[in-house]
Amino acid sequence: MSNTTLFLIAIVIIMLAAVPVAMMLKDFLPNIMEKSSGLEQIENRVYVLHAEAQELQNRVNQLVQRRNSQSSDRNRLESDIRKAEKQIRELAEQPPLFVHEVGDPQAGLMKFVATVTQEKASAAARAAGDRGPVNPIWRCANVAEVWAASFDEAKQMCDVAFPFKLGFQKSFMRGDARTGGKGGVPVPPATARAKAGAAL
Repeated sequence: MSNTTLFLIAIVIIMLAAVPVAMMLKDFLPNIMEKSSGLEQIENRVYVLHAEAQELQNRVNQLVQRRNSQSSDRNRLESDIRKAEKQIRELAEQPPLFVHEVGDPQAGLMKFVATVTQEKASAAARAAGDRGPVNPIWRCANVAEVWAASFDEAKQMCDVAFPFKLGFQKSFMRGDARTGGKGGVPVPPATARAKAGAAL
């Protein structure tokens, strides 16, 4: 046999062998392609799940921050409540201060402040046997805020509102009349404002 014949025989053998291979490829290639496309879908799904997981993590972090912030606010409020309760207890333990207004606050008038006591309410008077009816407010601290144009006018108005013959003693605080005295009037824990006439 010549080389050409051998070559032709080889081609025929290759072709005969190629037909079953082609048939096999025809059967397997679609499965391989489907698997390949399935892998792409899985990869895409993995990316989506990764993004969702990242978003969930961000939301969890935000919720944790909000919880920490609310916890801090709650602790601050509880501390403020404890301070307020302590101040209320301290104020409740202090005796009340009654403030009597004499005159009306108007432009051009100054405020003069005087401490006012009633002798009938004093311990000395009660010890001496004075059993006269006494308004209980005079057993506490009392001040008069007198609105007048001058100190002399304020003193006169205070003498009329709290006459000496009824046992009232007055002592004006010194200092700037506009502020009510050098140290000012202490802030009362329980203030009862009343016109001087109503207190008598």
